[in-house]
Amino acid sequence: FLKYKATLAGIPVFEVDPKNTSIECSMCRHIDKKNRKTQSEFLCVNCGHAENADINASNNIASRGICQLPHCPLSC
Repeated sequence: FLKYKATLAGIPVFEVDPKNTSIECSMCRHIDKKNRKTQSEFLCVNCGHAENADINASNNIASRGICQLPHCPLSC
């Protein structure tokens, strides 16, 4: 349904692998189970980045989608 509605609106939809998005740091990309302190708390053991865990995971998903663009502005 989401893909259908996005297509009608002219918005591209990219499927991304959600694996490890909840334990990956959206700043340094370090993946570690210890990064996810609680259900809502994210604290990277590598760089110290702290953020709401859901926001951190959604940033990871968004960056994975952006990296599928023909001219990715990120260094993926």
